[in-house]
Amino acid sequence: MKKLSVGAWFTLCAAILAILAFVMYTVNVNGEGYYKAAAVANLPLAVWGAVACLVCAVVLHIVADNKAIEILGGLLRIAAPALLGYALMNLIGGRVDGLGYIYFSNADVAREVQTAANLGSAQTAIWSMAVLGVATLVAVVAAFFTMRKKAKA
Repeated sequence: MKKLSVGAWFTLCAAILAILAFVMYTVNVNGEGYYKAAAVANLPLAVWGAVACLVCAVVLHIVADNKAIEILGGLLRIAAPALLGYALMNLIGGRVDGLGYIYFSNADVAREVQTAANLGSAQTAIWSMAVLGVATLVAVVAAFFTMRKKAKA
């Protein structure tokens, strides 16, 4: 682990944030409120694919002893933010109508819709979007850093 640089740590941090965002999404879908049982298509596949890419990239750079494996690890670090961004766009697309309905309905509808369960569900959806967005940004930043510390001469 001592030969890992800041890029590897950012990559692992992005993986942890992506897992956290997925847990929040799962709570949102399984909890009470407006989004109960409202799963977003392809989101689990994209998030877990990105996590797998990030973890595999770190592992490949730890054990890499030739240039081809390092290139593969670099490609995985590029694919992960794309998958996370795809998951984020799907999550936003699947939740934006409901958020508009909950927060911006007229006064008569708002009294019926703005229950504690629905507002809690909306807040969880917003937080999962925010954490997934941060995970995407951290994965993008991580791709610009090297994964292994340079050997001292």
